[in-house]
Amino acid sequence: MTDRGADPGHGSPRPRPGPLRWLLYAFWVPLPERYRRWVLHDATCSTWVLRHIARTLVAVAVPVTLVAVFLPANGGIRALTAFVAGACAALFVTMYINEATDHRLLQAGYPWGTGERVRAERAEVDEFNARVRRWERQQRRRGR
Repeated sequence: MTDRGADPGHGSPRPRPGPLRWLLYAFWVPLPERYRRWVLHDATCSTWVLRHIARTLVAVAVPVTLVAVFLPANGGIRALTAFVAGACAALFVTMYINEATDHRLLQAGYPWGTGERVRAERAEVDEFNARVRRWERQQRRRGR
């Protein structure tokens, strides 16, 4: 098993950004070069969609909160307006999840399409490994 700080299959470290840098990253500020491998991991790991949604919710929380607090209307209208604005923003960002992720990778110095390519390659490897495990289970059953 590989160390969590290293990219699987590579010996180079993959340092994680601290909370402040991650917050800036959620607001589309590019990370420094030393986080390049972490950005690739963030955009291609098995939980990349959940990570994208979490960043989106963090980025949407600020304007939604400002609308909910400062809109000159009664509480119900403020809450409904904030909810609809937040839902529309989250929906828009989620609809363009592949493009947004590729933009993050582009900011980190990877060519456009890297995220989709790496995820496809990992899916092929995962499928191959699953087939091998099924075959091994079948062989063990036949050997009994």
